Amino acid sequence: MFAAVATIVVAFALVRVFPVPGKQVGSVFYDIRGEAITSTVAGNRIEVPLSAISPRLREAVIAVEDKRFYRHPGIDPIGIARALVRNIRAGRIVEGGSTITQQLAKDMFLPPERTIGRKVAELFLTFYLELKFSKDEILERYLNLVYLGHGAYGVEAGARLYFGKSARDVSLGEAAMLAGLTRGPFYYSPYRDMQAALDRRRVVLDRMVSAGYITRAQAREAAREPPRLVGLGTREIRAAPYFVDYVMEEVLRRLGDGGNLLYSGGLKVYTTLDMSMQRAAEKAFGIGLDALTPETPVGPVVQPQGALVAIDPRNGHVRVLIGGRSFHETQFNRATQARRQPGSAFKPFFYAAALDSGFTAATTLTCEPLTFWSAGTPYAPTDYGRFEYHFRMLTLREALVVSCNVVSVHLASIIGPEKGAEYARRLGIKSPLRPHLSLVLGTSEVTPLEMAAAFAPFANGGKRVEPMFIVSVKDRRGRELLRNRPRVSQVLDPRTAFIVTDILKQVISKWGTAANIADKVARPAAGKTGSTQNYTDAWFVGYTPDLVCSVYAGYDDPATPLGRSGGAAAAPIWADFMKEALADRPPATFRRPPGIVSREICHETGCLATPACPNTRWEIFKAEAVPTETCPWHGAAPVTSGHLQGP
Repeated sequence: MFAAVATIVVAFALVRVFPVPGKQVGSVFYDIRGEAITSTVAGNRIEVPLSAISPRLREAVIAVEDKRFYRHPGIDPIGIARALVRNIRAGRIVEGGSTITQQLAKDMFLPPERTIGRKVAELFLTFYLELKFSKDEILERYLNLVYLGHGAYGVEAGARLYFGKSARDVSLGEAAMLAGLTRGPFYYSPYRDMQAALDRRRVVLDRMVSAGYITRAQAREAAREPPRLVGLGTREIRAAPYFVDYVMEEVLRRLGDGGNLLYSGGLKVYTTLDMSMQRAAEKAFGIGLDALTPETPVGPVVQPQGALVAIDPRNGHVRVLIGGRSFHETQFNRATQARRQPGSAFKPFFYAAALDSGFTAATTLTCEPLTFWSAGTPYAPTDYGRFEYHFRMLTLREALVVSCNVVSVHLASIIGPEKGAEYARRLGIKSPLRPHLSLVLGTSEVTPLEMAAAFAPFANGGKRVEPMFIVSVKDRRGRELLRNRPRVSQVLDPRTAFIVTDILKQVISKWGTAANIADKVARPAAGKTGSTQNYTDAWFVGYTPDLVCSVYAGYDDPATPLGRSGGAAAAPIWADFMKEALADRPPATFRRPPGIVSREICHETGCLATPACPNTRWEIFKAEAVPTETCPWHGAAPVTSGHLQGP
């Protein structure tokens, strides 16, 4: 009865076996409209005999993957027990118990999915391989099939990809680095994370010492060997490379399996990207950065660099992501990894906090020489440009539109920098923030992705949205393996969001710091420029009700100034992109929430206007925050007309 049951179980498992050894089916990535972006079809595989593979490379793989390879019958109970103990001690999976033969059985015959049936089939096929082939033949097949990252299968393709040489010619250090890739090529690729690759190489060398293949002195010498990479070449050029690279990392993190499922499982990955917008962004980004590039650029990576991120504020879908000028030149994703000071683009978070703390857009503060104490030291802010001070009172609206540093720091000193930091985090900033007075001027480093996400609540009525890259992932049979849903939460008073937006609309006008793009924007839009000290970094974060876009430009070396302001360098890229990206959509207006009141005020004092005031304008307020004081400079009775709704 036991034999009969076992036979049925094995037969059931083998029904799920794919009979074509070594067949690899790439995964396909789709944009939000169903357009295919790219795939992971792997065509880089070179088979070589075991004799053409360096003995050191063979030893390195055995040491790190299956130390008892030549002594077990395909299944290693000792290895399984050892891995179980280490995983329990670590509280997570740090070591697997599969042998090289088991991995070969999986790679040659089985679909890359995690089921009980596949595990049973794997055990059956492991014994089959051990009976059919010698140990050397199993090792040879494994070394020719193992995935080593960036589409390379087998150690020969891997050695050429990373070091530009044959697998027979790799050094001990190179052999250890290649062997380290077998466990997780995405995480240990020196093209993605050199430090992780070097740390993994040391682990492999230690295992080789433990296995008796090399001495401790040889391991130390190999660990000091500097990797000499040949570069990825044009093989990594694909549509939306920085976006796809980020999505691949998320798929690997969520689904695991060391890359086999992603590269060989025939997955369908449905993303939030909009390829038409991506193409518009790449065009605007390229033209904009080319205009900032010196005539004779130096270095292997053309400078300056930059990033562009566009998010749908309604659901957090990342529609566009550019992490640099050329993925071929540099795989460093500046949109998600580069933390740089955003300058004055950070100010809206503090102004939102102020509006919720009793201030209004008409509140006035004086721009003049002032000294504040921050973290126990005196701090005297000045404005950039020809004049360091305005030497007059500015309303908060005017101060934000012209980006007055003095008024902004004064405001931060009243509400407290901790309050501004709290609002920034509430809206979507996740990077560490230093709660000093200078924080209002953007002195803590953030990423372009964070800035785009944190401006979304201003565009959508106060709702925080988490950036989302993947809608769903399905396997080759159409079964859904992963599904993401928008995460939206109300974090800001809709009236506060509307007032901030109304102010930031004037930034893109003849009065604002982005006046140079006012003629390019033919729809309701708002935004904020950002320029850091000495014009090192340039930012513009702007939005419509349909789309939020963050643009950053600067040199990778923070010591090298860009020499251009956010309005001059980043805003034109934003304007050109938004114009083309939204060309087929009718202009949308920002929805005015209930509880907003309009009043005529004196432009000079910010108080309710009187008939004697020479210069008046209309201002919007929260209903409970309408000013009651009339203009003290121009006397006479106040103008009391107003309304709760309307333009």
